[in-house]
Amino acid sequence: MAKYTGKLGELYTAYSRVVSLWPVDKLRPTHCYKKELKQQMGIKFDRLSSMHGTQLNQELGRIEQEITALNNLVTNKYRLQYKVSEAITNPASNRNYYTKLLESIDKAAVSGKKNSLRVD
Repeated sequence: MAKYTGKLGELYTAYSRVVSLWPVDKLRPTHCYKKELKQQMGIKFDRLSSMHGTQLNQELGRIEQEITALNNLVTNKYRLQYKVSEAITNPASNRNYYTKLLESIDKAAVSGKKNSLRVD
């Protein structure tokens, strides 16, 4: 039996799906934002289950906005919609800066050494 029914149940399912898609932070594996989102989700939906009428409808609208915002972040909507120019990603002063930075982050995530983030 579902914990929430009707519109609240639909939103709970949608929220859960978006939270499940949230990526793991490679540099901070012990600080999981997905876990925080799940905890906040539980608190919000437990509070919503006791509301009625206009107040509930207003809160459901806010939850729909949150779900949309989280979904946009998870799917990289804005990154795809607003392309960053080559001048920013490869500055003339140091063309490989961001490439080296990303490599350094990946290396640190694999090795577990957080203090090795260097771009020389």
